[in-house]
Amino acid sequence: MERIFGVSYPTIKARLKRIAEQLGFVDTDPAPTGAADVVDRLRRGEISAQEALAELEGPR
Repeated sequence: MERIFGVSYPTIKARLKRIAEQLGFVDTDPAPTGAADVVDRLRRGEISAQEALAELEGPR
């Protein structure tokens, strides 16, 4: 999508979130679904390495 529209990932994400909020039935802030999701968010820079570790370790 970034290449097609010529904008950055954060711009695409913000626009899609705005559209989803208008739909009303889309969860725009879903809970993480597992380790793969945490790693993906870390790769995209949405969370820090420390936050990723905390999420992966879970409550003790």
